[in-house]
Amino acid sequence: MFMGLFYGGLFAILLVGIAAAFMIRLRKKKINQLPYNNPDMFLKNGMRQEGKKTVAVIGGDAVHGSMSYNFVQDAAKRKGCQEYQFINDGVNGSTAYDVLQRLDSVIQCKPDFAIILVGFNDASVKIAPDIAEKNAKLRGLSEKPSLILYEKHLMRIVNKLKAETSANIALLSIPIAGENLFSKANKEIDQYNETIKKIAEVTNVTYLPFNEKLKAYLKGKRHTRGRSLKNGSKLYEKAVIERCVYGYSLDRISHRNGFLLLTDGVHLNSIAGMMAAHQIELFLKKNDLKAIQ
Repeated sequence: MFMGLFYGGLFAILLVGIAAAFMIRLRKKKINQLPYNNPDMFLKNGMRQEGKKTVAVIGGDAVHGSMSYNFVQDAAKRKGCQEYQFINDGVNGSTAYDVLQRLDSVIQCKPDFAIILVGFNDASVKIAPDIAEKNAKLRGLSEKPSLILYEKHLMRIVNKLKAETSANIALLSIPIAGENLFSKANKEIDQYNETIKKIAEVTNVTYLPFNEKLKAYLKGKRHTRGRSLKNGSKLYEKAVIERCVYGYSLDRISHRNGFLLLTDGVHLNSIAGMMAAHQIELFLKKNDLKAIQ
């Protein structure tokens, strides 16, 4: 009888483990599904709305908005953005090179505005090798991402958009990497953001200080030496389980990990995401005023 109970319990544990693994795999697949308003679906389904200006938001994980707060969706719902239609060209794991490769589909959408947030995955090779190692997109690149390559690819993205669209272009600075602002990771991110600022100046496009707003928030909370970007891949996997299996909100995951703005040291919670949405709203409003004058 004892052996029967033992094997019965073991079988039950095995079933629970299989079910949990299946659920994680299913939810991970869902996490990587492209946004419903991605460029290909926009073109395929004829989603353009008459009388509205089109805003294409382009980038990686933060723009995709599956494991980060969906600030593109947030911006679209804002009172100041009701005259605009948003396209989400965010794809998890993307580098500037990846964005450049798929830019033609964005151009075909004929956006009135193009807002770009990309670069963390480029920087991850140096600041978070454990995260970079698990990024399939990085493994497929012939050249290892670097700041020099990033500058080259981002410049090509901006120039291509300027040459082949009439879009007003804005570049969002890359968010913080962990919440220790004095860490090596954030010093590296600062270099990337200086490059973004330089490209914005050279090409005469708008620079949106997203990173700077996040830092100001942490300084206001006296939280400038918070949790750094260590064991990032483990925190991410933990966040996926908490999000996909237990159904935790991004903000709950953020709180459990001791962050104020990030969920796992990389992805945005609602506070940070709303700041990005606000930057977009301000950019569109400013351009509206210029059009009136």
